[in-house]
Amino acid sequence: MRLIHRAGSCDNGPCPNVFDTDDGDLVAIQGAELLDPNALAQLSQMPAHETVVLVPRALLIEYARKVQTEVAG
Repeated sequence: MRLIHRAGSCDNGPCPNVFDTDDGDLVAIQGAELLDPNALAQLSQMPAHETVVLVPRALLIEYARKVQTEVAG
């Protein structure tokens, strides 16, 4: 799998980023901030092998704008 950096202020650094995968079906979210235990407990149906990371809303908006611009072409 190849990751393509799409949004975020660090190309591949330790800050929040969004990447497309080369198959075009999946998006990878990089983030270091995890939900606190009380918030995580609200996701009781989440499988043990999954996790949640917090990223700034602006990062997802940046990603959406880039994707929308490419689709509109």
